[in-house]
Amino acid sequence: MSFTQGSFAWLVAHDLRLGWRRFRGMFGSLRPRTIAIIIGLCLATFHVIAWPVAGWFASLGNSPDSARLYYPALASACLFIMPWLISQALTSSTRALYSRGDLDLLFASPMPSRTILAAHAVAIAIESLGSVAIFLVPIVNMNAIFDGPHWLAVFPALVASALFATALGLCLTLALFMLAGPRMTRVISQIAATAIGAGFVLALQIVHVLPEHMRDSIVSSIDAPEPGSLFDRHGLLWLPVRAAAGEISDLLLWCAVSVGFFLITAVLLGNNFAASAIRSANLAPKRVRERRGRVGKKFRASLGACLRMKEWRLLARDPWLVSQILLQIVYTLPVAIVIWRSQGDQGSIGLSVAPAIVVISSQIAASLAWLAISSEDASDFLNTAPVTKAQIERRKLEAIALPLVVFLAIPIAGLAYVSASTALVTAIFCAAAAASTALLNLWNPKPGSRAQVMRRHSQSKLVGIMEHSLSLCWAVAMVLAALGSMLALIPIALAFGLLWFNRPKTASAKFSLTATAA
Repeated sequence: MSFTQGSFAWLVAHDLRLGWRRFRGMFGSLRPRTIAIIIGLCLATFHVIAWPVAGWFASLGNSPDSARLYYPALASACLFIMPWLISQALTSSTRALYSRGDLDLLFASPMPSRTILAAHAVAIAIESLGSVAIFLVPIVNMNAIFDGPHWLAVFPALVASALFATALGLCLTLALFMLAGPRMTRVISQIAATAIGAGFVLALQIVHVLPEHMRDSIVSSIDAPEPGSLFDRHGLLWLPVRAAAGEISDLLLWCAVSVGFFLITAVLLGNNFAASAIRSANLAPKRVRERRGRVGKKFRASLGACLRMKEWRLLARDPWLVSQILLQIVYTLPVAIVIWRSQGDQGSIGLSVAPAIVVISSQIAASLAWLAISSEDASDFLNTAPVTKAQIERRKLEAIALPLVVFLAIPIAGLAYVSASTALVTAIFCAAAAASTALLNLWNPKPGSRAQVMRRHSQSKLVGIMEHSLSLCWAVAMVLAALGSMLALIPIALAFGLLWFNRPKTASAKFSLTATAA
């Protein structure tokens, strides 16, 4: 390949350079050498963690039940990795479709649109592959050392999976564009990517809460699958699994299918991608219908009502932000199921789920507080309004209370059905955890774009550590309080100590805190 300007390799390198800049942005102002050290330490740590996993797989080779456990374990890994890759590809292809950047210049150049799409697709595949490889490479390396070199077949199978997922992500993005239109595709695709990425996490935990006879039926189906069934290891759906297992013929077939699908997608959808990108650039602003009666009533409302309505409207206008906040719930609930299952048949689901609800409330409150305080787009208008900063901050904190109550209403109600006393204690500690993380973000505002809500801690790692520490303290305190133990005072005191350590130091900030608490 030639790296001359305008060539395919040059376009791929250009897209990868942009991806590297986005990746560096997650680390704030850290130097490249520091970032490399952090990545190296992470890889070394993951290799150490993968050691017992490799030992477990190696022990399967000496067991008569190795075939029964080996392929289901690989299938579980594939079912986890493929949705992850598809989610990453869907997000990246949507960003490439809507971000103006250099697309206007590229499409105006004499380069074929198919070449542009192919270069974008290769860059998306490499970025998606990198997001998975940092976790998967240590496991494969340790398994190759302990169990044999056949594990190295995972690497070409993973590359083929990234190409297949990228092609599928591009097809889904353009299909959504045709069905939903240019205005709704961006939001729908972002929500869909979130759902796809979290779907397998939930699906794995659903198995744990099924009745015992249903779990036994699933296990028996895996042990002795019927020909042509979903669990038949010789079926087409198990092709990626057999490829990762090192079966050469299946590995070559999976690579051929993935590369072929990728090339066909790039060739056939190149012109559609260019046309869709042009249509997304010509989006007209939404037509706003004036409702004189309602508008007049809202402007005659009190100052607090106006500010609260403003914050609620901003949230309602951006469903993607709501989906990202809900994603925190999706990723936290499986932890509660794991805790419940680890307690055995006598385990209390109330005491298992309640800590997760406390953590969820603290994280949601932190996200909403950051959105309301640190990502204010109309700060100039608020600064010139006849209100004090303390009043604005107080109304913003009041505004985030309603979405928080809506998010937690169903979990608390379900918990009350199991145990009313546990639900009451949980609600109290949820309020305390939410207030503490909201105040933490109020005292340490970090201005940023609303789209970076999930990466808000890249500016200040200390705030992120404090936020998670507060969540943990309140969750532990809730469990101890529900058990009637006076030891609950220890994590409560620790949480107040963390808040005192992060209290505002200036006189103006102290005045703001006093007014907010009032």
